[in-house]
Amino acid sequence: MGTPHLTILPGNPDFLDLPWDEPLETWEVDNIVELPTGVHRHVVRFVAYEDRIYAIKELPLRYARHEFASLVELEERAAPVVEVVGLIERGWVDPTMEWSGAVITRYLDFAFSYRELIVGGGFGHRRSQLLDGFAGLLVQLHLRGCFWGDCSLSNVLYRYDAAALDITMVDGETVELHDVLSSGQRHNDLEIMVVNVAGGMSDIAAQQGRDSYDCSTLPSASVGVGGPPLRWNRAAHTATLMDNGLVLIAGGFDSVGNPLTNFEIFVPE
Repeated sequence: MGTPHLTILPGNPDFLDLPWDEPLETWEVDNIVELPTGVHRHVVRFVAYEDRIYAIKELPLRYARHEFASLVELEERAAPVVEVVGLIERGWVDPTMEWSGAVITRYLDFAFSYRELIVGGGFGHRRSQLLDGFAGLLVQLHLRGCFWGDCSLSNVLYRYDAAALDITMVDGETVELHDVLSSGQRHNDLEIMVVNVAGGMSDIAAQQGRDSYDCSTLPSASVGVGGPPLRWNRAAHTATLMDNGLVLIAGGFDSVGNPLTNFEIFVPE
């Protein structure tokens, strides 16, 4: 066994009491806590230190380094992402192995996974809030030059914000950062969101013995047909023609100059 290299950002525990010489899934430590999670392709566990909870995700070293650097940069760009805390590098482990690297993030206070939004086998009245939250999140990421590439129900955390849902990105493994995204990159990210979120909703419905969701309103609950008016008056926005003939209207400013972080779908006649 070798000695792991820990990069821990200031203001956090040193995590030296954890058994980093062992794979995460084998840990038996007193401060492990069980929290509901979505579906992940990597091992994710949670540890408590005083009044804070931290998420630890293991993944191959190259991807761990990339995710750590991406989350640090996204925080600097004031993007809606979780607070990244540390990077673990196990140099003696084959770098292609799942446990060769790990990323530590701080778990959001009062946050929960999508499973807590399921009511009676579906999302009930929260469904429109969920879709609007995803729309707002993706627009904010795009405005900061972030192509996500993996928007899904499981890769975010949710918090209630009055009558809305506040959604925060927690998984930066597939992130690509640019100064400005092209219309093709925005379109591609949007299509990934539609497939993943709609597919996730349909999977939940199938597990509950229900018909699949009607996802015709994805990716946004705001749809204008045949021309103005859409829900928001906006200027200096982007307009992206998608392969299905719909037009994605995103960002811009309202009539008094306030920035808009939502988008709408325009359906040409």
